[in-house]
Amino acid sequence: MTADAQLRRRHAATHRAAYRLFASGSPGGTVVELDGGVQAAITPALPERSLFNAVLYSERDALLAALDDLDRRYERAGVRAWTVWTHPGDAATAEALQAAGHAFDGEPMLMAAPLDEVDLEPRTGLTLGEPDDWPALARCNDAAYGLAPGTFVTALGAIRDPAAHAYVALDRGEPVAACGTVVHDGDAGVLFVATVPAARRRGLASGLMRHALREACAAGARTTSLEASAQGEPVYARMGYRSLGRLGMWERRKA
Repeated sequence: MTADAQLRRRHAATHRAAYRLFASGSPGGTVVELDGGVQAAITPALPERSLFNAVLYSERDALLAALDDLDRRYERAGVRAWTVWTHPGDAATAEALQAAGHAFDGEPMLMAAPLDEVDLEPRTGLTLGEPDDWPALARCNDAAYGLAPGTFVTALGAIRDPAAHAYVALDRGEPVAACGTVVHDGDAGVLFVATVPAARRRGLASGLMRHALREACAAGARTTSLEASAQGEPVYARMGYRSLGRLGMWERRKA
């Protein structure tokens, strides 16, 4: 197995762990495990947010065979929008999902690296908030992405997992940048990187990530992975992450 293939495999496992984490942090949230490596996170507290109602898979045929069952499960939970993450280069699954009524909803870049190749040098000017303040991380994400206050808190506010950590940078006592990590089998998955508009271009998020990844190293992590937005890709590339192909997000939304 090549080094990049190993990084993709580690990311896939961490991605699953992250969705189990999301479900644990939301009222009524659950994770369903089906044959063929199909995993569905169901978050009824956020019925319109497909990011938190998502399906991952190992085997394409198992996923496609399970689509009707998954749709019924989400409908029974009152969820009106859910998505399937497709693997880099898996055009056949994307085409099958489109034929089944799913709509293209994004293609984040899978980025990963050995931690000894990532720039983790500390930066000055970073004021850290309280450790593992998931509500503060949530408020920062709501503000950064223009969501209704309380959206991310509903999904993340109850997380209490020793493998997961929230980090927040403060300005005048208010959270202005945030990121989370979940360490799974030696991989530090980076989650929910966000900076409020007024604090952007100051290096706060990347400085916060460096701090978080140094702590992940101390906890035994040896690689790191994330799903990057177009805005985040160049930032992560400068830190030492490498691009490993675009993931797909294929959403099914009820009228």
